[in-house]
Amino acid sequence: MENLLNKSIYNFKKSLFKRLGLLVVVFTITLTSVLLYQFEFNFTTKDTMIDTHEYYFYSEMVGDWGSPPDTLKIIKELDNLKMWGGIFKRNQYDICGNCGGLEEDISNCTLDSVSYNQFPAENQGIACPGDVYWSTLPEELDINEVYTWSISTDLSEKYDIQISREVFFGDISGYPVTVVDGDEFLFYLIIDYITPGEERNIVIAFLLAFIFILGLYFFIRRYLRPVQLMKNRINALEEGDLKSTIKILGEDELADLSKSINKLIRQVDTLLEDKHQLLLEVSHELRSPLARMQFLIEMLPEHKNSLKLRQEVNFLEGMIDNLLLSDRLSMPYSKLEFKKIKITDLVFKVLELFPIKKNRIEIKNSLIEEYLLIDETKFIISIRNLLDNALKYGGNKKIQFIIQKNENIEFHVKDFGIGISKDKLEKIMEPFYQTDQSVSNIGFGLGLTICKKIIESHKGSLKINSKEGEGSTFSIFMPIPK
Repeated sequence: MENLLNKSIYNFKKSLFKRLGLLVVVFTITLTSVLLYQFEFNFTTKDTMIDTHEYYFYSEMVGDWGSPPDTLKIIKELDNLKMWGGIFKRNQYDICGNCGGLEEDISNCTLDSVSYNQFPAENQGIACPGDVYWSTLPEELDINEVYTWSISTDLSEKYDIQISREVFFGDISGYPVTVVDGDEFLFYLIIDYITPGEERNIVIAFLLAFIFILGLYFFIRRYLRPVQLMKNRINALEEGDLKSTIKILGEDELADLSKSINKLIRQVDTLLEDKHQLLLEVSHELRSPLARMQFLIEMLPEHKNSLKLRQEVNFLEGMIDNLLLSDRLSMPYSKLEFKKIKITDLVFKVLELFPIKKNRIEIKNSLIEEYLLIDETKFIISIRNLLDNALKYGGNKKIQFIIQKNENIEFHVKDFGIGISKDKLEKIMEPFYQTDQSVSNIGFGLGLTICKKIIESHKGSLKINSKEGEGSTFSIFMPIPK
């Protein structure tokens, strides 16, 4: 039995859905109970049977005061009940709405009386207070402002309970009032207490609901904390972090998922390291015969193909270097060393890479005092590749290097050479793709691929506009540093 209980507890701890389900059930039952209690206790009609009993006891209490009423006894009882009292001669409304008699002729109504239309004939004969017999009522309370909401005759007939006097429940200016019709006198009994308004009950109900919802939010947030940790880990992975791990919380499905993600990232890290190591080993193995070939070429007597052999060897060495660089820049695991650099200094360093051809580069820089947050070395490589392509395919014409600021910081490299056709624009950034093999300075087909990887790793973008026979514009859009 104990083992079965322990197994059930373990299965419950392992299941996130069971715990959340139980939490929702407890929350729903608790909130529903509280709301039902509030509505039942504060927003529904009181038990009418109890009201009928109250009518009876008020009627009997007034009857016990005698006729004429014993004011000493009244004072004693009302002090004990914390009530104010007032006894008035019993009058009736007339047809004109006057309290004091039965007026048969409407034409005799006084000017200050209520008009016939305002006081219907059926209200004639209703009891109203006349002269004061005795009173402890505060002067500021106007007994003519009684709002009646319950009459004893309605309930006495319903429950077949004999009540000797007619009793009214109502209020005056928020104070609960009871009026007892004693045939000769009208008794006004007012409780010295103003009941709280409905607004208070509504506020309490909403406050309790808010507290429960807030508590539910914190419980769910605590249980789903591993989801946030996984999200943070994925963000770190996108930034190149392959070493850190997700903290394991609990023993449920999310804990198992966190462990699986940690294992997966370790495997990815291992695969990338193996891949990089393989490229290094292959490049080393390739460089060794290339070095021997270069040495043997130098040992050979001069021949008309000696220059071509040297160029081919240099071409292969450059391809190996670019392959390694392209691998290091592979997204999303590229690691950048960001620093703040002035754009004018960046332009100067780029031009130094073209000591012979820099007179062919026309600079238009409108951002003299602006800065960029970049990995300087890699970003310069991307600009160099674009300028190199423009010089290579732009013929002998000058090229333009334009730097400006709109929604982003923009670098535009514009040439006026052979241009690129639309069908080739879609493939130009693919590795090893070259638009025109007839050009004398054939490259490796990796320059734009490397450039694109560098720009995207900086959260920027690279766009190309070209028209065949008129030239091309390569544009870099970099986010403005905050």
